[in-house]
Amino acid sequence: MEKKNVIGNGTKTENGNENGSGIGMGTANDLEVSGIKFHYGKREILKGTGFCARRGEVCLLLGANGAGKSTLLKCINGLLKASDGTVKWLGQDTKPLSLREKAKIFGYVPQNTQAGLSLTVMETVISGRLPFSGGKTGKEDVEKSAQVLEQFGLSDYAFRQMGQLSGGERQRILIARALAGDPQVLLLDEPTSSLDLRYQYEVMELLVKVSREKNLAVAAVIHDLNLALDFADRVALLHDGHVLAEGATKEVITPERIEKAYGIRAAIHNLEDRWIVLPEKSL
Repeated sequence: MEKKNVIGNGTKTENGNENGSGIGMGTANDLEVSGIKFHYGKREILKGTGFCARRGEVCLLLGANGAGKSTLLKCINGLLKASDGTVKWLGQDTKPLSLREKAKIFGYVPQNTQAGLSLTVMETVISGRLPFSGGKTGKEDVEKSAQVLEQFGLSDYAFRQMGQLSGGERQRILIARALAGDPQVLLLDEPTSSLDLRYQYEVMELLVKVSREKNLAVAAVIHDLNLALDFADRVALLHDGHVLAEGATKEVITPERIEKAYGIRAAIHNLEDRWIVLPEKSL
C-alpha cells in the first residue's frame, strides 16, 4: 500500500479562519467552489456551501447522510442547477459553459450505478468519450479507450459484459470510463460504497495514483473517516448543508467535529503511524 503524508495549506474552520500550516502539492486552489445553494422544492439542501481542491491531490467530502455531499458534486458538474454560488476552474467561472463543455473538465463517476450491465467493458469506457465524439465513435475514441484499459491493467476485460464483473471491478471500469475523456477534475460519488475491504483500499489507492500521475484534482464523497485519514490530502466536512471545516485531513477530523457532524462521540488514536477513528460504543 502506498505510504504518503497528509499535507495541506491549513484548515478553514466554521468561522472561516485558517489554522495549521504546511505546504500543499499545488500553490493555489485550482478548483474553487463557493456559496453554492440548492433546493429540492422548498427544502434547502445546500446553504452557501463550498470547498477547494488542487491538481495532484485527493480531496474527500465527508459528512452524515443528508448533509448535501452528493448534491454538491452534481452542482459542480452541472447535473443539478444551483440557485446561487460559483464554480471556478483555474480561475474561470464554469457557469457559462454548456454541459458538454463541462464534461470535458469534470469526469464523473456516479454512485453505485446498475445501468449498462449488458454493455461490454470496452463499450462502457468508450462512452466516456462522448463529449469529444458527439455520439459518433471514431478510431481515436477506440484507441484512447484501449489505452486507458491498458494503463489500468484491464485489457483482458475489454469484451466481458459489465454484469459479469464484481463490484470492485465495475468500479475500476467506471473510473476508467471517466478518465477516457481526459478530464482535469475527477468527481466521484461514494466510489467505495458496497465494496469489501480489499476493493475499498484498491479504489482509494487508484485515486491517489491517478491524481499524482495525471495531475488531476480528485474530489470524492465517502463515508469512512478512516479511509479519509489514510488517503486524503484534504477533506471538507459537511453538516446540514454547510461546510463545517475544510483543510488538511488530520486537522479537520477531530473528536469535536465528529460529534457535531455525526452526533456520535469518537476517539482518534495513532497506531503504527496511522490515525484511526474509534467511535464510542453505546452499549
